[in-house]
Amino acid sequence: MRGPFETLCISEILAVILDGLQGDKKSLYHMSCCCRAFTDPALDVLWRSMHSFAPFTSLIPQSASFANDSWTTDHDLLKYRPSNDWKTFDKYAARVRSLCIGDYINNIADLVKTQDCYTCLTVIRGQDGCHPFPKLRSLIYILYGPISPQAKPFPPSLRSLTLVCRDAIDCDPIELVLDRAVAEAPRLKELRIIGLMRTMRTLHPTPQPHFGQIESLDLSKAYIRAPELATLCTLLSQAPISDLKIHLQDRLDIDWDAIPPMFPALKQLDVRGSMSSVTLFMSRLAATNLHTLVFQPNGYFQGVVIVFDYLIPIIVKTFGKSLKSLDLHINGPRPRAEDSDVIKSIFQGLEPLMEAGLQSLRLFLQVGSTLRPVQFPPEVQSMLEPSAWPSLKHFHFATKE
Repeated sequence: MRGPFETLCISEILAVILDGLQGDKKSLYHMSCCCRAFTDPALDVLWRSMHSFAPFTSLIPQSASFANDSWTTDHDLLKYRPSNDWKTFDKYAARVRSLCIGDYINNIADLVKTQDCYTCLTVIRGQDGCHPFPKLRSLIYILYGPISPQAKPFPPSLRSLTLVCRDAIDCDPIELVLDRAVAEAPRLKELRIIGLMRTMRTLHPTPQPHFGQIESLDLSKAYIRAPELATLCTLLSQAPISDLKIHLQDRLDIDWDAIPPMFPALKQLDVRGSMSSVTLFMSRLAATNLHTLVFQPNGYFQGVVIVFDYLIPIIVKTFGKSLKSLDLHINGPRPRAEDSDVIKSIFQGLEPLMEAGLQSLRLFLQVGSTLRPVQFPPEVQSMLEPSAWPSLKHFHFATKE
């Protein structure tokens, strides 16, 4: 067939079309069936990102069907002898680049079953010297119990790992899971932790050098208590992390002097939480090239001006030579009557940053409702106009609910 069909056979054009259909699995399936030339490219996109492990359970060969049995032990798995009937499973599993084991918010029973099956498969296929998902780049893995010593849940190809902690009593401590993750996936670059984790509550005496590939760390949705924070800060303090997101709890009882200077390679920091915890955390940062800071402190019922008067000089002193972009959120609860004083205090405190080369400043004020306009005295209102800061390339002020 000639004509328009030939255009679709150009691999670059077909790839653009298929990428546009990435969220439309029904259309991708129909394309994979309509023409042999489209089959493999369409299946590659269709199976590239899997939000559940469930579709693979029906592809497990009959000889290994016991892997889907909750009563199967490691001893049973190790008695399995590799066979040649994995072709169908491998045909699809090799296309997967991103995998979420299961829904970690609902349906815990299905989650446990599918993750146990995934873990069993890593034991079985490990006897072949391979992983069931040999080209996997991104994995969402739920920690709800101990990981089998025989399992290899983290493939060597992995670059991005999300650990969802369910705070089960028998969960492995987070430091053991991280040690295992970087041992099995030595080229891991992105790490995200969600939920309430466990720790052995014994600090490593020194930073661990084997975390030397991790560049991005997201702890913004992790509930981090003092022992876990101390453990993570010590373990990862010398990792080449350039992008860090973290949410700090209030009243963290930590001996900060026992934690080595942290994250010297840091370039982007998004930090939120208790003002006191954030201040102490930033005091241990060793970053000299931080260029982007997003700061979202919790509000205070009183003394907001005093708090910002104390904090802004710390930001200036710590990051003044390198900081180029600052997002600052003034959150509630706080006395509304102090808003004007807070804004004046912030701008006065940030003047050294602007003189040192700050290029972008965005200020967000949390209010009860954005439907009612916020009124400021003329002196403060003039400060909120971009023309008041000619040295900045970008200035933005907004209210948020």
